[in-house]
Amino acid sequence: MKIYDMQKGFSLIEMIVYVAIFGVFVIGLMSFSAGLISARLHSQSVFEVNAQGSRAIKTITQTLRNASQVNSPAVGALGGLLSVITETPATSPTTFSASGGVLYVTEGVGAPIELTNNKVIISDLIFSNFSQPGTPNIVQVSFVLTSATTNAGAGIPYVVRFDGSGALRK
Repeated sequence: MKIYDMQKGFSLIEMIVYVAIFGVFVIGLMSFSAGLISARLHSQSVFEVNAQGSRAIKTITQTLRNASQVNSPAVGALGGLLSVITETPATSPTTFSASGGVLYVTEGVGAPIELTNNKVIISDLIFSNFSQPGTPNIVQVSFVLTSATTNAGAGIPYVVRFDGSGALRK
């Protein structure tokens, strides 16, 4: 009588258990990776909105401080366009406006220059002239910046309202 040596191997049940454990591990790894990518995209959106909004407010208020006169909006009025007379003829008048979700500055007779790029959308741009006759002009600026891309996980864009003001030095 011959004695057969039993070969070692995996049974069907063991194979199913191993595949299931591997599948759970892969799904967990993919979920973790998707969360990291979503967090990175959200961080980039927050950075873009905050950086471009801060730069825009700084540029507008600095231009106001260095201006000699405010053309628009008129004293006591508000509008979506700011036009100031500067001391330098090449940059006078300097105009700030928004079109198509982009903030523009136009210096003198030059072409409009984008102050924001396509990663953010500007809306609700309002310039308010709070000056009193015979006093230096005080202009408040307010706008909303929205990230152009949404967070893939939440589907909600990042939105920030920026407010600032500037007074003419003279």
